[in-house]
Amino acid sequence: MLKPLSKNSTIGVLAPAFPPDAQKLQKGAAYLHERGHRVIMGKTPTARHGYFAGNDQLRLEELQTMFANPEIDMIICARGGWGTLRLLNQIDYALLQAHPKALVGYSDITTLQLAFWKKAGLPSLSGPMVAVEMGSGILPFTERHFWDQIYNPRDFYSVNLTDAATEIWKKGRAAGPLLGGCLSMVSHQLGTPYSPDYTGAVLLLEDVGEEPYKIDRYLAHLKQAGVFGKISALILGNFLECEDENPARNMVSIHDVLAEYFSDSPFPVVYDFPYGHGMKKITMPIGARVELDATEGVLTMENIFKAK
Repeated sequence: MLKPLSKNSTIGVLAPAFPPDAQKLQKGAAYLHERGHRVIMGKTPTARHGYFAGNDQLRLEELQTMFANPEIDMIICARGGWGTLRLLNQIDYALLQAHPKALVGYSDITTLQLAFWKKAGLPSLSGPMVAVEMGSGILPFTERHFWDQIYNPRDFYSVNLTDAATEIWKKGRAAGPLLGGCLSMVSHQLGTPYSPDYTGAVLLLEDVGEEPYKIDRYLAHLKQAGVFGKISALILGNFLECEDENPARNMVSIHDVLAEYFSDSPFPVVYDFPYGHGMKKITMPIGARVELDATEGVLTMENIFKAK
């Protein structure tokens, strides 16, 4: 169980992948201050090493230091990008187990979140980041579905799929641990010791800036690896900027690719759930037990701050 958050909790901010925009970082930190939180800013958000926010050693040490710091109640990443896959074989997962706290982020942060679950049984939150949504004028929808989960006094958090404008592709009801995130990250992690067991999982997938043929490639990888034969349900989030401008390939849309793989699946499937790289998103608790009722149109997610 993670430590429950209060409205004056201390939040650590780091950049385990790419460096953030300085102005958005400042605005995001101010946003957290305005909500009553103390912010401990790491070195990585202002560090540079090639295209990374500091070299591997700095990013690794800061991640582990923030987990070990008893003053920090939750860690929110400044942004995603690329680079966390380089760190997985160096992380002290026993340290994470000894100092459990929520890590918030998405995109490349998916890599850390899946490894944390596999190696330490540590849940996390795939949600808004400091120098992205919080530093750009966070939408009320995104804000509500983030803080309502952070401060949730109940055991579960429910989302009405109709209110979330989500399409039901295959009705049914299934439950299991919520796993996944950014599709390309999930695909890259397969075959490593840091990829979780997807047996019985409710799989969550989204992506951005990937042409349909690349999405097809990632999905084929998951299919050939047996992932789709193991999961209990599938939540397809937003696939943004995934058009192909090449006239030799642009007759196939991202919707076409996803429908070919999943419109006739044996498990419940929902499409265009508000989650992903867009500004409008519902925060998703990776590792939490969830129930997808694609017949009644309700997603119920365990509160990772109260789960036993």
